[in-house]
Amino acid sequence: MKKRLQTFAIILITAIVTYIVTTYIYFGSPVYTTKLFTNPKIAKVIWLLKKYYYEPKDINDQKIIDGAIDGIAASVNDPYTEYFTKKEFEEFVIQSKGTYFGIGVIIEPGENYIEVVTPFEGSPAYKAGIKPGDKIIRVNGINLTSKDIDKAVSLMRGPKGTSVTVTILRNGSSKPIDLKVVRDEIKIKTVSSSILENDIGYIKITNFDENTPQDFYNSYDKLKSSGCRGLIIDLRFNPGGLLESVVDVASNFLKKGQLIVYLKDRYNKKEYFKSYKNGDTVTPLVVLTNKYSASASEILAGCLKDQKRAKIVGEKTFGKGVVQQVFGLGDGSAVKITVSQYLLPSGAYIHKKGIEPDIKIVQPEEYQTKMNVPMDKDLQLRKAIEIIKDEISKSKF
Repeated sequence: MKKRLQTFAIILITAIVTYIVTTYIYFGSPVYTTKLFTNPKIAKVIWLLKKYYYEPKDINDQKIIDGAIDGIAASVNDPYTEYFTKKEFEEFVIQSKGTYFGIGVIIEPGENYIEVVTPFEGSPAYKAGIKPGDKIIRVNGINLTSKDIDKAVSLMRGPKGTSVTVTILRNGSSKPIDLKVVRDEIKIKTVSSSILENDIGYIKITNFDENTPQDFYNSYDKLKSSGCRGLIIDLRFNPGGLLESVVDVASNFLKKGQLIVYLKDRYNKKEYFKSYKNGDTVTPLVVLTNKYSASASEILAGCLKDQKRAKIVGEKTFGKGVVQQVFGLGDGSAVKITVSQYLLPSGAYIHKKGIEPDIKIVQPEEYQTKMNVPMDKDLQLRKAIEIIKDEISKSKF
């Protein structure tokens, strides 16, 4: 008996020592000493909720844990430091990767039902006949309202090759229409391009995900093959995205080794990101921005301005000059933490300041918050075209 107790004591001591050493290695100090983990006030609030909250079905351990972690992340008062539940993190990864399996449709809440903004061209939804303005009232027989966006997304996504029935109401039709849609891999389109007047190329980037660099390169290559003599890059309403993606895009217009951006963390450690190739440094270039251009889009606009490679036209940008890193928590959830600030080649720190355009142009009031503006009403785009035309005419001599 005595020997068994000694053995048990050795095992217990070994486990405690291992725990202390492991937490010290991973967290810098023994977690067990942190008062938060044994705070009686926290324990009492949980006990009170479980005992007295009038809807006991709303109280469960996972919701309490998620709420507590969410509150800890929010306590630093940084809008970019946040906690993701497993479901939220899966959605975040989809947005970063730019691909998912589903039917390929953009939706938004309408007055009573979920409304289709647009199906992606060539997507299963597009092929099945879903059109902009259609109202989704059921998916696989499950009734939906305008409040059920998340449920609708979850129901329409699924393994490649499987089918889903989407029931819609369409203007002009008296009865609901059932459409069978076969799910496929959907690539989120972040880059679109066209040739404007006078052989001026136009590329709009809505976000910087993993697919953006290659899509941008392909679009620009196609424009140049079509005789493009100047380029307008539209970053209006672009909220940002992946740092690696914007570095890749910027490299298309700089000399190899030119600085794009550098990061500085809490320990004053710096990390430099430079152009990895010799890009196009000749074609006239204008970048369009507005107050919704943020983060990665500000890096692109800022570095091209600092390196005197492009003129910025439009409005002052949003002013997000910090970088986040995502840490997995082992159960599918994650926390995104602001770990550094970024500075432009000039050393400018634009957080909460934004980037001033070279030429300030404000859109007509009725179009200031709209992404799709008729070309004859788009004062910022018209000014960009004017600048490119002037640059092209100068290059002839």
